[in-house]
Amino acid sequence: MNSGRELPVLRSLGKSEQLSAVSHELGFFKNVGISAHYSLSIVATLPDLQSIIYAALTQVIHRNSILSAVPIDEISPSAYFVRLQSLDLRSCVLFKTRASSIGQRNQDPELDTILQEEHNTDFKPSHGSLPFWRLTILQDIGEEKGRGFTASFVFHHSLGDGATGVIFHQSFHQALESVLMLPSLKSSSPKIQVSESSTVLPPLEDLHPLPLNPNPLHHRTSGEKLEEWTGSPIQLPMVSQYRTLFFSPIASAKFAQECKENGLTVTSGSTAVLASALFEQLPDTVHALTGIIPINLRPWLSLHDNCTSTNEAMGSFIDALKVQIRREHCSFPTDSVGHTGATCGLAAARHTAETIKEYMGNKSPSGEPYTSVAAFKGIHDIAAAFKSMVNAPRDAAFEISNLGRFPPPSSPSYDVPDGACEGRCRIGRMTFSRSAVGFGAAITTSVMMGNDGGLSVGWSWQEGVVKRKLVESVMEGFRKGVEGGVHL
Repeated sequence: MNSGRELPVLRSLGKSEQLSAVSHELGFFKNVGISAHYSLSIVATLPDLQSIIYAALTQVIHRNSILSAVPIDEISPSAYFVRLQSLDLRSCVLFKTRASSIGQRNQDPELDTILQEEHNTDFKPSHGSLPFWRLTILQDIGEEKGRGFTASFVFHHSLGDGATGVIFHQSFHQALESVLMLPSLKSSSPKIQVSESSTVLPPLEDLHPLPLNPNPLHHRTSGEKLEEWTGSPIQLPMVSQYRTLFFSPIASAKFAQECKENGLTVTSGSTAVLASALFEQLPDTVHALTGIIPINLRPWLSLHDNCTSTNEAMGSFIDALKVQIRREHCSFPTDSVGHTGATCGLAAARHTAETIKEYMGNKSPSGEPYTSVAAFKGIHDIAAAFKSMVNAPRDAAFEISNLGRFPPPSSPSYDVPDGACEGRCRIGRMTFSRSAVGFGAAITTSVMMGNDGGLSVGWSWQEGVVKRKLVESVMEGFRKGVEGGVHL
């Protein structure tokens, strides 16, 4: 829309941000989301809850300028960010009430319905007037009515990666605490004026050298061509299906401990369990599966004079690697009588761990690991490259992105004394979710551990690429694997 072009220009999109913008404009990928359940120390029903949310969001937006940035000319190599001069929160914050109690179930159908709708809704209609993010407040009923709600923050991928959603909830939590500390609740304006001096962080290539490996490692290290499964070929239009699988804090802790005892991370262990669950549902003729594992590049960012620490840096700062899992890495030994399954998947997990270790240890002359995303620096027209992928085979069966555990609340940054608001607002279980990726893996999984210690796994797949029945069977196999049916 022309109105967007009249807004103040912030800067050009970096190459990583262009990847997200082009995939959004062409319909290959919609958005990312992080949802968190909040429990308040007071009873706050509408309109008080609205005032609390608006007041907290105002603080978050003033602290994180990327939330008032909007990409323009997404499909163009010359795409750029503009700054909204004002925001009306009534247009991007939606309040809903649950129909039933959330309980402690391993699924949340009401939240899944909202997230599936969100991950099929892009940001095109909002050019020039609305931010490229939305917040849904799903209020609890029953005993938690007026005290609990789930906040689902969904945003355009050029604004940030999954870790950006975590940073949002850290900031939102701190802001809620400071608002709840006030002696009385005042009616907060939903309208926000954006500072004319607000700026956004530089793009990834200005904060990281993005070294390109002259001799890149191939995930199919043996050179042997094995029969793989990757779902149906790349196709449009893209309609996402979405489900969440929750694990109790006890089951999550047990799984994490089992990984630790075997010298593994939860990412490596989860990859093995997912591959095993997939192999169980696929024909025996499928001998290997390729998985994509995103890597957070924040530890290697050079922020220089930018005041934000890397742990608070909202933006798109990710890379990815591939790992090939063979069926025999996940199968029981045929010559072991009375085998209990204690080593099932261990080979796959260790192979994954070794692949990640090789990535981290493959240092460039400047000291950072070589990056895969660096290759896109040489592609001028990302849109042309993406369009050429339609009808081509996919290159991966699954993606597993793990954000780790939500960081414990730190000292608030809103002039609130340490401990002054302890217990006023608690975060519980959380969900990391994404739309399916039209040119990506057949099944996308998004993992994180909430502040309650429970793991959640968001499952996304494209309608027409993978059958729902297959995904549901894989989800059940994954659940059994994590809860002890299949051991590392």
